[in-house]
Amino acid sequence: MSWSLVVPGVLGALLVAGGVAALRNGWILPFQRHRVHRTRLFGWAQLVMAAAFAAQVAGQLLDEGEEARVVPGLVALFALLVGLVLAVLAQRPSPDR
Repeated sequence: MSWSLVVPGVLGALLVAGGVAALRNGWILPFQRHRVHRTRLFGWAQLVMAAAFAAQVAGQLLDEGEEARVVPGLVALFALLVGLVLAVLAQRPSPDR
């Protein structure tokens, strides 16, 4: 099995677990607690980034050729950027604080 499948798969699974915990219970990893002000938004950011890693793995599993791998790669890139923006917004204090 290739590392290009294992690493994004493991990172995606960890992000799904963290995102579900943040959305359901408001729980965030201890080293992130002092920075994150909006736990639900941070949970959604983690789920979006997990979907990006899933798209990356799906693109690697395609057998049609190099052209068919471009679309999942672009989806993964844009989803990672959206997840990053959501994570940054979750770390900023809300205007009413």
